[in-house]
Amino acid sequence: MADLELLPSPPVDRSAAFLEPAPLIDVLFDQLEYLISHTEQECLPGCSDCERLEEVKKLLLAPFASRDANEAREPVAA
Repeated sequence: MADLELLPSPPVDRSAAFLEPAPLIDVLFDQLEYLISHTEQECLPGCSDCERLEEVKKLLLAPFASRDANEAREPVAA
């Protein structure tokens, strides 16, 4: 049987092994797209993704909510 000879491996450029992080806006839209598509699935009560979607909806719609839901909106003057 022939002797096994170990050869050194070629040098590795470690800087090429890392990717730059994705832009934050792309990550946010990807997550939102996932959560929206998740609503088409049937989930068990207490599904964490469904809860995340509800939290996101509340945050995104907060600027459009009135301060008091019972308060009548005043007409905008022309």
